[in-house]
Amino acid sequence: MKTPKLISVLIATAIILWFTVFRGCTSQDIGYLSNETVAFKDLPIEIQQYLENPTETRADVNSMILEIPKSKDARYKLETVNTWIGPWVDHSKVIDIRTNQYYEIDQGVPSPYIIFDDKLYIPNTYNIFTTVDDLNKVQFTKYNLED
Repeated sequence: MKTPKLISVLIATAIILWFTVFRGCTSQDIGYLSNETVAFKDLPIEIQQYLENPTETRADVNSMILEIPKSKDARYKLETVNTWIGPWVDHSKVIDIRTNQYYEIDQGVPSPYIIFDDKLYIPNTYNIFTTVDDLNKVQFTKYNLED
């Protein structure tokens, strides 16, 4: 009688390990990516110009992910993952549409998430479009997505 129970426990363990390994192949928490803090003046000029242009930026104020340069075919998309209990957000996923690789961003990290040249730039300040009077004061964390 113990053998069927042992087999079912082994099968369950194998399934859990399989899901863990598979998830590890397609996801990565951004905390494990190589990163550095960058001042606004040290951002690529394309990002600086985009953030300083209020007419171009205004349409994207409600967007949490900005892919620069803008193109018809986006390479990345953003999904939110809710907690198991309740209506709360657990984390966000920046997903590379072509490879299905995704990067997890914890809840509470400021947005927007700016992607340029396979790098992810996240401001260290909330509401940069609405409450920051001088973008030169804003610091960004730059993550290398192609590690």
